[in-house]
Amino acid sequence: MTNLLYESEFFIIEKGQSDNFLFRPVDFDKDLTMLYEWMHSRHIAPFWKLDLPVEKFKEWLASSIESTYKDIYIGYYNGKPVSYLIAYSVKNDPIRQYYDVQDGDLGMHLLIGPRSYLNKQDALSLIRSMIVFLFHQYGAIRIIGEPDIRNRIIIPILKELGGDVLGQIELPDKKASLIIGERKKIEASLKEKNVTVAMLKTISTLENILV
Repeated sequence: MTNLLYESEFFIIEKGQSDNFLFRPVDFDKDLTMLYEWMHSRHIAPFWKLDLPVEKFKEWLASSIESTYKDIYIGYYNGKPVSYLIAYSVKNDPIRQYYDVQDGDLGMHLLIGPRSYLNKQDALSLIRSMIVFLFHQYGAIRIIGEPDIRNRIIIPILKELGGDVLGQIELPDKKASLIIGERKKIEASLKEKNVTVAMLKTISTLENILV
């Protein structure tokens, strides 16, 4: 996989409020300390199991950045780094064994770093922005997620955004809900809720990309 853009910035406008989102590739030196702290947080460690000693964590991060079948990003919400996002090729991942893979499928893993953003409103805004970014960045037709079944925040939000739960699957490291979000269905949901997405090309130029 290849990053099509160095960074992608856009607005999501809902009920008269405009929020700014930006995604950029992870930088080892810039992001190491922050990601290390996030992965050791109590709300993240049980799910990601990456609360490793610092040297082992460095090895993991370097390997993730160099991977040829996934891209990793830091997401910003109104100027603050708050999320970690993985886009991965389902054809090169064990998830392909659990469902009928189609052309245009893209896998997604995500986490929200600061615990203060795990309230329903912020979490919804953040996860929605990640999905918008992946559709735009990769031209995906469907996004595949497999969150741990214990995750009582992510799963309801993915369903609210238009994701369909196909069932539960037994992965090597967790019991997960297999969720698929179809682009057309999610776009229709955004339009129905009067949510506008606009890509920021320059400071003064906006281009609608989804609705």
